[in-house]
Amino acid sequence: MINELVTEREWHHLYPEVDQEYVWEYPLFRGESEPGKNLFESQDTPLSNDLGLYIHVPFCLYRCPMCGFYMEIVKDRSFSKRYTDALIKEFMTYKAHFDFSTKKLKSVYFGGGTASLLEAEDVGRIVTLIKDTITNNETVEITVENHPNIATKKYLEDLKKIGVNRVSFGIQSFDDADLRLLKLKQREEQNVKILQTALEVGFDTVAADLIYSIPNQTIDVFLSNVNKLISMGVSTISLYSMGLSERQEDLYDLMPSQEVEHQMFSESMQLLLENGYVQVAQPDFCLPNHINYDTEITWKAPQGEQISLGAGAWSYYNNFLYCNTHNSKKYMEDVFNNGYSIQYIQKATLDDQMSRYMVLGARCFDIPDEPFKNYFGASIFDIYGQEIRLLESQGLIERTKTGISVTMNGRYYVDNISKTFYSPANRCRLQPYCYGVGDEWR
Repeated sequence: MINELVTEREWHHLYPEVDQEYVWEYPLFRGESEPGKNLFESQDTPLSNDLGLYIHVPFCLYRCPMCGFYMEIVKDRSFSKRYTDALIKEFMTYKAHFDFSTKKLKSVYFGGGTASLLEAEDVGRIVTLIKDTITNNETVEITVENHPNIATKKYLEDLKKIGVNRVSFGIQSFDDADLRLLKLKQREEQNVKILQTALEVGFDTVAADLIYSIPNQTIDVFLSNVNKLISMGVSTISLYSMGLSERQEDLYDLMPSQEVEHQMFSESMQLLLENGYVQVAQPDFCLPNHINYDTEITWKAPQGEQISLGAGAWSYYNNFLYCNTHNSKKYMEDVFNNGYSIQYIQKATLDDQMSRYMVLGARCFDIPDEPFKNYFGASIFDIYGQEIRLLESQGLIERTKTGISVTMNGRYYVDNISKTFYSPANRCRLQPYCYGVGDEWR
């Protein structure tokens, strides 16, 4: 079972206790997988015609101890051409079965793993094929995630030449003590240099991730990290609360208290808002005109659809939730033989679809009623009146002219809010994680 079933108490921490499970995927798998071919047998009418393509590159030169996701260790970029050939063949399967004429391509996102281990030439092959196939793409955002130790000026320049307009970096911290404690390979000097280089190359958007509530981290150190990104002109900043993996048990006693973690969240949010950033999702802050389309497609109500290519990739398309095989060798064998490599697939029920609108929509704060009513034939206030009244009484959401909105206080409790809207079939199921080839699902 991919989504582990646990007790109610293990699954959901009730307000005013903050729920720390990061709700990024919904609905959740339950029961046996359907045959993968079911995905391609018909084409449903979607909630939105906005479409994102996510390309997963699950390879890394080493595993960061805090990482809880599927990845595979490689020594270099020698995998790139063959893996890209498989990605292209997988996309051609979608092209052969689905009509993209009504779709608006909003985002092409290369993530990982370490997406910057893919050769720039191979990134270009994929981008060209996708844009040639889905021609309503005038405003498409094309993102490549980069590791500070791996990206070079030439690599970034090559990405820009092939049409990449957004790059993202896992900076995590500028404090070398933090980076050493987390056993990360980069240091402050490398983090600063690669951001400066990306800004000089001239991408439309340069984005960076930071972690807060790192063991032994103080509020002042974390806020100095945020201030450095602001002063450098980084246009999108994502702030993630530290989650320790099972490989970091020795650090549990060093974690800041919940009170300090909450203060870090609140003070960094205030700092970013005062400097002209807009919080478009939890955990994403952007300067105007630098909103991450991939985030909006995935979470913002009404959500778009996302086709995800590659080993270990997760998709929501054609009202199916599914994941690809979490083993690159088997993934490539399957794709070259059959055109796809789906490990687990589940058709979303009506309950799944309606609650997905609310569960994921909460991450982007504003949940409009009209698109829900147009698609499902009922108001969110009719279907979720009890849940809305409970969250209102807790001060976590408020009614607006167009629907509901998460309050400023509620943004810290966004996962509490999301879980309040889980359907009965999805309650008490944990978010999916996998630690790698041959490892057990988590």
